[in-house]
Amino acid sequence: MMVNIRHHMINSTTFHEVQRSAAADGKADYFRLHRYRFAAMLAAMQGSAGASVLEVGVTPGHFTELLVRSGFQVTGLDLDPARRQALWARLGVTVHQAHLEREPLPFADGMFDWLVFSEVIEHLVYSPLPVLREFRRVLRPGGHLLISTPNELYAKSRLRLILRALLWQSLSTRAEFRHQMRLEGEARYTTHARTYTMAELTWLVEQAGFKVLQRRYEAPWEQVGLEAERLRTHPLRFLVKGAFAALTATLPPTRSMLLVVAQA
Repeated sequence: MMVNIRHHMINSTTFHEVQRSAAADGKADYFRLHRYRFAAMLAAMQGSAGASVLEVGVTPGHFTELLVRSGFQVTGLDLDPARRQALWARLGVTVHQAHLEREPLPFADGMFDWLVFSEVIEHLVYSPLPVLREFRRVLRPGGHLLISTPNELYAKSRLRLILRALLWQSLSTRAEFRHQMRLEGEARYTTHARTYTMAELTWLVEQAGFKVLQRRYEAPWEQVGLEAERLRTHPLRFLVKGAFAALTATLPPTRSMLLVVAQA
């Protein structure tokens, strides 16, 4: 992990403080799974400390805390912010409640320097274009949008689909199908509606009136499980994970995450 943090030039003390905070909150496993995503996002925002940020989709709040500790002025928006109210109070962050696909953002035009929309767009049921246009409205002229989302062409996911297709099986497992069919109302937003390729994601961002500045294929999920101690405790998993990491390192478009930075 330390190698990754140094690679992205992140303040390691801040990172480890938030890691400890997550562990104390019973969220150690979540932080472990997402820490490389957080590192990539902070790297994309370097040089902007002190800027005003609207983070859309803040729960469980780890990246929110990283932003606050890194010097950003953070406002949050979430479908259900109440369950983490104690954390928002500790961080001094106001988190507004809103349903992105049913109502406009509760902010005036041109309020923010950055808008962070990480691992949320894939949960939207309808076209993201109206939401992205709202994002552009609340960003100041020249402000920045950061989006991250799972890559539709991630090697591991594609190989899984190919295998299931060759075995003449549904592309979803029985458990996945039943889980999705039981989701009703707003619970539908807890699962993915669809994933995107880089071409699709950047097309959407440009259609909403943004200028794309960065298109990056990141590999946060590949790095989880490659810690040195995992070779001793889970050698087979370590070797399989290592093979996928080597593949995506060689072929960037097959990496697990898309990261786009665009300008209003």
